[in-house]
Amino acid sequence: MKTPRIRILVVDDHFMIRLGLIGAFAAERDLELVGEARNGAEAIEAFAKLSPDVTLMDGILPDLHGVEVTRRILQRHPAARIIVVSINETAEDVHRAMEAGAWGYVPKSGEKDTIVEAIRAVAGGARFLPPELARRLAERNTQVSLSARELEVLRLIAQGKANKQIAAELVLSEATIKTHIAHILAKLDAPDRTRAVTVAMERGLLRP
Repeated sequence: MKTPRIRILVVDDHFMIRLGLIGAFAAERDLELVGEARNGAEAIEAFAKLSPDVTLMDGILPDLHGVEVTRRILQRHPAARIIVVSINETAEDVHRAMEAGAWGYVPKSGEKDTIVEAIRAVAGGARFLPPELARRLAERNTQVSLSARELEVLRLIAQGKANKQIAAELVLSEATIKTHIAHILAKLDAPDRTRAVTVAMERGLLRP
């Protein structure tokens, strides 16, 4: 009796990356490519049409973030099993993807064997994270997180804006902004605003 193959949809806007991902599992007898997509809209349409067993989802697409595409697919197809494959490897990136419902997260810098292992694990009903990403995620979950408002303030600090400008943009008093900054410095264990921005970027809370 023939063993059913794991049907895979590959989503990435770069042809060579798609080719590389497909090449990672092309020789595996139990894995089969059923479709490709270049952006979020194509991915959503392709998933609905093909119902793949596993989807390899680029973390950054030209129209939508891969995590948002993952979220939208899962809203329509709760049984979807999606692995995010991204150049971003911070704990915050992994957290966002898993929170959106991804079954796995693999860095684009990973080895071919890791992709194959992830596909088989997720198809079999297991979550998958390489050991290093699992460690980062565990560390992240022990850290104090910033509130949505604190992240807003920190983004404006990163843009070089002074307290008065931040207060005007967020329609808050300067005293309130100073309080938010004090909380940010304490949570990030940073001595000043510059270091706070650096720490936030290192953790993936902010992008350069």
